Amino acid sequence: MTPAVDFIGRTIEAGHVVVYPVRRGSDMWLNKLSVSQVWDDHIVGYNSAGKLLTIKNVKNVVIVDKPTVAEAGEPHNP
Repeated sequence: MTPAVDFIGRTIEAGHVVVYPVRRGSDMWLNKLSVSQVWDDHIVGYNSAGKLLTIKNVKNVVIVDKPTVAEAGEPHNP
């Protein structure tokens, strides 16, 4: 079993928030998905409208969890 990985190569796990591309005609945008299940070839989760979705092309998603304070660093106050 190979783990599902995002565009950057990070392993996708349940609880992650990812973005995925959507295209309708000539319009393109990104949607967010809260991952609830991860399989070898697809992920399942809820979008911002609460709809359950399955994404089969996991190579086009990117994990976008908010960085922790340690990752973001301390704010600079001159």
